[in-house]
Amino acid sequence: CAPYSVAVALAMARVGAAGSTGDEMDAVLHAPEPRPDALHPALGALDRLLAAYDDPGGTGAVTPRMSTANALWPQVDLALRPQFVDTLSTCYAAAPHPVDFLHAPEPARQEINAWVSQRTAGRIPQLLSDGSISAATSLVLTNAISLKAAWLFPFPKAATTQGAFTTAAGTTVSTPMMAVPGRMLGYRDGGTWHAVRLPYVGGTLAMTVVVPRSGQLADLEATIDETWLRSLLTGFSTRTVQVRLPRWNLRQPTDLTGGLTGLGLRTAFTIQADFTAMCPVLGTHLDRVAHEAFIAVDEDGTEAAGASAVVVVPPQLPTPVIADRPFLYVIHDIATATPLFIGRVGDPTSGT
Repeated sequence: CAPYSVAVALAMARVGAAGSTGDEMDAVLHAPEPRPDALHPALGALDRLLAAYDDPGGTGAVTPRMSTANALWPQVDLALRPQFVDTLSTCYAAAPHPVDFLHAPEPARQEINAWVSQRTAGRIPQLLSDGSISAATSLVLTNAISLKAAWLFPFPKAATTQGAFTTAAGTTVSTPMMAVPGRMLGYRDGGTWHAVRLPYVGGTLAMTVVVPRSGQLADLEATIDETWLRSLLTGFSTRTVQVRLPRWNLRQPTDLTGGLTGLGLRTAFTIQADFTAMCPVLGTHLDRVAHEAFIAVDEDGTEAAGASAVVVVPPQLPTPVIADRPFLYVIHDIATATPLFIGRVGDPTSGT
């Protein structure tokens, strides 16, 4: 996945949250204490730092080509709080793109997907799937990130050979295995695993590959948390390393709603949510968080893209059942569906 993309999209929604809804989002986003509102200028500064790496129009062969973009897509007549719009503009450079979800939800979905596709070099053309947008949608918040970068030490194509790869299921498949001869690279020995850092041209970005020495990758994944990840990415020493790595190409669309709920973001997806700092409609809440990531790795380098969309909806109006004409009634046992009394009301004023 592309965690940066997810974090930015959720942080934009956090700008509009209040009360316990905001507290839950702060916890999931690991907002700084004691001033969680510092999250937004901090992410804005990080976004500008990443943008400084970009080589607009470049191929990624000399320096990385990387871009990030944010946008908000409100229903044309949605009354958004001015402070919400201003913060998204100031901290996230997110411009509003009004659309008509109510009367044209499918064209709105296609417009959002086209924006994402353009900003991910066409690698994520359908972030929002069929049916994910409806006439009830009031706002969508989007982030897109795109990267193309060549290895500082490319893998010689002549050194790539078919090799065995053992899957998580224990089966062995044959796949092209790239190889780079001994190079001075960042290396980390974690006991049950070891890792190598593969830098990209420009020296600002790298890919770290972590390989379990034994056992299943799932065992290692179960230990991963923020502390472990930060320690991994800052704890390298330099030594001569010989690397063999498969080529791969992966696309992974994901609905993050369940995962975020499991992390503690519960109220935000219910009508008890408080997004009154976003718009004055009580009961406005998150409907879903869609995410997709793409990565392709070969001898020359890496191309990757990620996009996230937070879909916001108003509270669902209650379904009216108005008995203002003759009607039938049944008093019954629920468990056995046994009718105890049955009748009709034709005129409640006359008892008939």
